[in-house]
Amino acid sequence: MLEFVPFNKIDSGQWDDFCLISDDAWFRHSSAGIKFCLGADSLNENLSFGIFENNKLLAVMAIVKQLIAGEKDLYELAMTGTPTPGPAFNNELSEKQKNKILAAIFKEVDKIAKDQNVAYSKFFIDPLSASFLDKPNNYNPFLKLGCNDISLTTNIVGLSLTEEELFKKIRDTYQDEIKSAAGSGLSVIFFDENNIDAKVFEIYKNIYFSAAGREVGNVSRWNATFQLIKQGNAVLALEKNKDGESVGGVIFFTYKNNAHYASGATIPDFKKKRGIGHLSQWEIIKYLKVHNFGHYELGWNFYPVISDEVHSQKEINISLFKSGFGGKVLPLFRGEKFFSAEYLRKKKAALTDKYIGSYL
Repeated sequence: MLEFVPFNKIDSGQWDDFCLISDDAWFRHSSAGIKFCLGADSLNENLSFGIFENNKLLAVMAIVKQLIAGEKDLYELAMTGTPTPGPAFNNELSEKQKNKILAAIFKEVDKIAKDQNVAYSKFFIDPLSASFLDKPNNYNPFLKLGCNDISLTTNIVGLSLTEEELFKKIRDTYQDEIKSAAGSGLSVIFFDENNIDAKVFEIYKNIYFSAAGREVGNVSRWNATFQLIKQGNAVLALEKNKDGESVGGVIFFTYKNNAHYASGATIPDFKKKRGIGHLSQWEIIKYLKVHNFGHYELGWNFYPVISDEVHSQKEINISLFKSGFGGKVLPLFRGEKFFSAEYLRKKKAALTDKYIGSYL
């Protein structure tokens, strides 16, 4: 008989050891990933659980309850700005066993949503998990679990090629941008758990605030991000001009020898500097290659459609930029589920109005 055990009743070492071994798990499944989401907002609540049978851990489900942005009393299951990752399974399970447990997990999720007054949730298959990278699925597993299809695509650079081969795969115009930026004296310095400090991290925060035109993000979230770097789950890349001034930066998550672009910003006065963003991405690819990483996910591709969101032209342009660094465009399977009829009507109406205002 399956037993559902809350996260706080499972030894954190056992949880993380399971995630390190499971081919379905990536950073967001780990205790560090969960704690990062909790640290992003003091109101976030950890509802993660493990599935046991005869004292054997068969699967883990990472879930965080948070307020829906712009709402006062409505909650969703999500991982800050990312959907809830699908469950990670014990590698020894057969497909038949996994499907049986998967159905049981989503019944438990439905129960949690009802008990916790949750109105909405999004789920996704993490494309950096070994099970996806080794054998990408050709269907969305969330559809049979009562979810609407909100799938996208993502850009993942495989790092097994030589540096020369990787550069040749980059969009031709971007190659010119990179050469121009490097020739003008721009350079990138990396900070990980071995050399990061509060002063360096503060430089990135100020760049981010300058780019946004105001202070954004709460103290908890910034502290949680800093801790991720100190713990070895993220790296900061600072871009400097020829005078040594920091003019841009990127943070990327690292776990199981794969990496994911997390955030980035450039000081407004330098945004029009030729190749400034292109160089940082190329230097990150080189850094990951040297450090024996396997894949780098630059970001998701957004389209002018009504999905779980209606994305702006700026967001679409950013995703177009990220698609130019030689990566494969792979499916990003996602599903959304509504637990509130009232919120379903409200959200769909708002999305319809936003789409009409943006594209019609």
